[in-house]
Amino acid sequence: MENGIILSVKATLDGQGSLLSKLLNSLALVKQNLGEDSWVGLYVYDEKDNVLNLGPFQGSPACVQIKPGKGVVGKCYASKMPMYINDVKKFPGYICCDSKVKSEAVFPLVYNGHVIAVFDVDSPKKDGLIKDLEVLSQIATLISQFA
Repeated sequence: MENGIILSVKATLDGQGSLLSKLLNSLALVKQNLGEDSWVGLYVYDEKDNVLNLGPFQGSPACVQIKPGKGVVGKCYASKMPMYINDVKKFPGYICCDSKVKSEAVFPLVYNGHVIAVFDVDSPKKDGLIKDLEVLSQIATLISQFA
């Protein structure tokens, strides 16, 4: 993934349209750059129900809810730390939403010290995101500042 995607996502988030359309188009740009079989989306924290709900995404159908501390997304939320899993089959407690996923990167979106969502990126290749982690981290920061 090239660094130009960062400028494209920033322009999209700064552009016209609703919050939802900006997020969907930004996620579509990331997915387009990663490849057709990738998955890119947000899991949004719901404080009332203490659950991460599926938010805007691009890709195949996904898990609708994930509990904090469960799976890669839930552990990212609980730890407030980005995580990269180069082989999801080796991750204890992995939640399989799509059997094609082989590697996953997650980034907490933090606002006022609280994780409000998790930016989740899946690849159909083992260690398929290793070269994109820095760019994905910068995109997560842009989305976090936007939200």
